[in-house]
Amino acid sequence: MLRNWSEVYSVGIPTIDEQHQGFFAASHRLYEQILDREANQGVAEAIAFMRDYADSHFQTEEAFMRDHEYPALAAHQGLHAAFFARLDALAEDLATFGPSPDLAERALDLTQDWLVDHIADEDVLYALHAKSHAAGVPRD
Repeated sequence: MLRNWSEVYSVGIPTIDEQHQGFFAASHRLYEQILDREANQGVAEAIAFMRDYADSHFQTEEAFMRDHEYPALAAHQGLHAAFFARLDALAEDLATFGPSPDLAERALDLTQDWLVDHIADEDVLYALHAKSHAAGVPRD
């Protein structure tokens, strides 16, 4: 099931929320291409977009975490590295086998599942830390 951006996914940090919305929009574009049977054209574009966008977005997130002395920064960076590893596997399959509807479906699953799970389970933690840090609550 394709998920839409909603305030449920907001971490309360406008720049990061806007970037997350960009990921949702990209997954919707890929989904539309799959429905229109243009997945072969869209998968290479989607993988390239995800790589560039994730690189920029992860830098933003990690800088935010450093600025707010997030104690789980290294673990969060590991999650980002794991995303890139999965994305690299898609890119390798694209280079080896060429574009296909199956590869497009896998790219869509990666963006939708990882994005939603990552925001809900992980990004919310650094956002909560930053809010408590700003409020003067003692850190972990």
